[in-house]
Amino acid sequence: MSSEDLTPDADSTFDDFATNYDASLKRGLRFTGESKEYFSDNRILLLAKHLEKLKSSPKRILDFGCGTGGSIPFFQKNFDLAEISGIDPSEKSLQIARKTHGTQRGAKFLNTETFNPSPQFDLAYCNGVFHHIPTPEQLPSAKLVFESLNPGAYFSFWENNPWNPMTRFIMKRVPFDHDAILIWPRSARRLLRLAGFNIIATSFAFVFPSALKYLRFLERPLCKLPLGGQYQVLCRKPLHIDA
Repeated sequence: MSSEDLTPDADSTFDDFATNYDASLKRGLRFTGESKEYFSDNRILLLAKHLEKLKSSPKRILDFGCGTGGSIPFFQKNFDLAEISGIDPSEKSLQIARKTHGTQRGAKFLNTETFNPSPQFDLAYCNGVFHHIPTPEQLPSAKLVFESLNPGAYFSFWENNPWNPMTRFIMKRVPFDHDAILIWPRSARRLLRLAGFNIIATSFAFVFPSALKYLRFLERPLCKLPLGGQYQVLCRKPLHIDA
């Protein structure tokens, strides 16, 4: 889960974790029996299915708080992309992302401080980012995403579910997550509305750990209940914005 704080102190904080980010996350996720790739793949697959229903085929994607770029292969797998841009304040994380994923078609990685938030993307995505952003900075960050999107574009906002006890248990055991302030779905929707977005849907995912994978056929029917380890708020920038 990308968990990069997008405030001025974030670069130094996540620079410290950049080289052992995967190992730290693996230690926490071991309680689920799944890898970070499992969660990344399924988040983006679920997003792709939602967008297919909405008849949206994004070509240019913004990965907001991309960290070391772990989501990039799964966007390439599930979307026919012309470009995917990851932004993050941690230069060490970006260096790893460029080395690992920079040769993939259309992939580029930019520092948040030098990023120009002009309308250019068809879809924005973030995962586990906003719970590290101090509350006063969350709305400016959401507005930066809003300003980066073309009219009618979507924002897939993923966060960890505060109602889920396993989520809280895992986060306490991940060094860069143990002091994070979880965001409730209602607060997330309010934040996104204030930034200018229209809310499309809220859905929950990752109810069953690997030991109960035979029950995962129930995930889809349960997606409206606050049971899963994470939730997505899918929202949209209006086609027409009142002056």
